[in-house]
Amino acid sequence: MRIAILFVLLVLSSCARPGPETLALVTKPAGQKTVTILVASVRVPADSPSYAFTAGRADRLRYREVTIAIPPAHKPPEIEWPKGKPDPRKSFAVVERKDLTRDQFVAAAHSNGASAQSAGIFIHGYNYNYQEALFRLAQMSADSGVSGSPILFDWPSQATITGYVADRDSAAFARDDLVSVLTDLGKSNVRTTLLAHSMGAWLAVESIRQLSLMGREDVLGKIDQVVLAAPDIDVDLLRKQLAATKPLSHPMVILASKDDLALALSKRLAGSAATAGSLDIADPRTKKLAKEENLEVIDISSLPSVGGTNHDRFAALAAVYPQLQNTGNENTVAGTGAVVLNGVGAVVSAPFRIGGTLLAH
Repeated sequence: MRIAILFVLLVLSSCARPGPETLALVTKPAGQKTVTILVASVRVPADSPSYAFTAGRADRLRYREVTIAIPPAHKPPEIEWPKGKPDPRKSFAVVERKDLTRDQFVAAAHSNGASAQSAGIFIHGYNYNYQEALFRLAQMSADSGVSGSPILFDWPSQATITGYVADRDSAAFARDDLVSVLTDLGKSNVRTTLLAHSMGAWLAVESIRQLSLMGREDVLGKIDQVVLAAPDIDVDLLRKQLAATKPLSHPMVILASKDDLALALSKRLAGSAATAGSLDIADPRTKKLAKEENLEVIDISSLPSVGGTNHDRFAALAAVYPQLQNTGNENTVAGTGAVVLNGVGAVVSAPFRIGGTLLAH
């Protein structure tokens, strides 16, 4: 365990983090592929540059629409980060940006996507800055090969290795804001699918629990699917959250890897016995959990690791998504609720295809 934790710290600290300069606006080359993302952020805007966000906790949500050009030589599931001034011929680059009002944000979500009344929301995890979350969603959207404007819910992570406890508080701070976004979209008859990563998964489940306690069946009825990617949630806490949560249209999906080194570190920091994102689908206890809590647990440990910690494997799903759309075979491993995805995406369960619909909106 000590070796695993040391490795995680070395990996996370060895790479230079992308700064706000990566968000500089550039001219889009004619004919180049782009992805348009709607943003709802509860971060404090930066003074300079004004289009960036800090790690501060804002007093209100801010809305934005950002279009990102994808370089012709892009290799899934990588993000080709700018080196110096963004060059859309070689790197991801922002080519259009505009602030929105809340009404404009909801209207844009209502009109975009494969279906006129559907939206996919990505909720990033611990240790993410704004540009990392934005470009990660752009990467997943581009690699999936489908159209539409996905939504980024951007909560104020400190984006530091040592900010784990502060991020826990920031996730809790953002809970009412996520509830507000889901409520606004639901009232406008926009159906949503949530893809929540790591600590963002706790935020997603807590927000749904809050809507349940508020009796907002009207909003919950507009949430089609919740996909928890490497969720950094203690298993006992997840049970407690779900006990107060009304059932959604489909079971919650958990994308898990038993060799997730970042979650091993999280367990150490939090003193947790087990996290939902590191469940082993061959373990009878996982089968029992899935049946009792109406979960679909999917092993994605055969997918490539994006950052070396096996914590961002979900980002590679978009690259194989086109192969999954016409796949109808099931491969049950641990019984009802536990399924497995092989490395090339040739065998996948029906519940995963439901979860994968996020990429189609």
